[in-house]
Amino acid sequence: MFIVDFYTKQKIEFKNKIEFYLCGPTVYDYPHIGNLRSVVIFDVLHRLAKANKQKVIYVHNITDIDDKIIDRALKEKVKEKEISEKYLKDYLDLLEKMNILEPTYLPKVSDNIKGMINFIKKLLDLGYAYQIEGDVYFSINKWEKYNSKLNIDMGELINKQSKIIIKKNQNDFALWKKTKTGINFDSPWSKGRPGWHTECSYLIEKYFGSNGIDIHGGGIDLYFPHHVNEMAQYEAIHTNQLAKAWLYVGHINFNNKKMSKSLGNIVYGRDFLKNHSANVLRMLFLLSYYQKPINVNENVIKNAKIQMQKIFNFLEKVDKKFDTKKLNFLVDQNFIKILENDLDTPNSISYLMLQLKNLNKKFDGTEYQKFIFNLKILGFDLKYLMKK
Repeated sequence: MFIVDFYTKQKIEFKNKIEFYLCGPTVYDYPHIGNLRSVVIFDVLHRLAKANKQKVIYVHNITDIDDKIIDRALKEKVKEKEISEKYLKDYLDLLEKMNILEPTYLPKVSDNIKGMINFIKKLLDLGYAYQIEGDVYFSINKWEKYNSKLNIDMGELINKQSKIIIKKNQNDFALWKKTKTGINFDSPWSKGRPGWHTECSYLIEKYFGSNGIDIHGGGIDLYFPHHVNEMAQYEAIHTNQLAKAWLYVGHINFNNKKMSKSLGNIVYGRDFLKNHSANVLRMLFLLSYYQKPINVNENVIKNAKIQMQKIFNFLEKVDKKFDTKKLNFLVDQNFIKILENDLDTPNSISYLMLQLKNLNKKFDGTEYQKFIFNLKILGFDLKYLMKK
């Protein structure tokens, strides 16, 4: 399997094992379809690795402690846990509806506070962090790669804070925040809670150790500052690179405009699935190369529905003529080869539809079994498609 690293643009090969990490949701609201795109792409990666009989460790974190959760709880006059549990349940229900394979680990921040505190202590002991009045910050000047290696425009960080914070460099980011608002925890520095960027760095250390991981990623909006700050912390402690390859998934726009609450054009996953099947949404994602943005509109949705209807019609016809329960799935190496090339889902869908066209012309049991195998690798819900 080859993945193109976002930073170096080099193809990185992964053979016997594959370890990867996907940044998960902050559970303060219903996830929109843009959130689900990353999960579907990593699900295909997961399925492909399993089909190749590679040893897989897949971690997908849940941010259940965050300012957004606290703000929502205060607004609704309930406890933070009520908010986080409500939206976590909705998220997990969506993953099930989207036929997402369960990750190896699905850790919550609330279960890892002690470990994060110890992680921050390491950064303090190594001189990469400092404490001011109960807050702890990472000193970006101490990690020489922060600007030079990643080509960060430091001007992007200036004047983005809503209040003046006393620290050595206004661009240093918080590892621990002293606060009395919302849920807080005891630490050597103050009662407070960890900064957002620290959770993923620590969880990667917890589940993968000091040698880093194979693939890390998420939506392209996480590239900076979240993932840069993750790298800074992890690599400051362990010196090894955090990930061999970074995989970023493009934005989803709606009718040529970026989805945002201010514009009122957010398409929530739960709402999309009220009108369309999960298979249609998955097809919509897979028809485009994962790095490219998708502009969702009626024509794009219609095209995805047409492709799925062709598959459904064929399977319905075959199911009436043949006892498909007696057929085994066969590995399609030609299909695998396409998908192994940086998760080339558009060409894999093209291959799939050509295979379907040929099967409609002349049914072949072997090719049919390969076709079903290919549907499974792409994660389509066969129970729904085959009415079983």
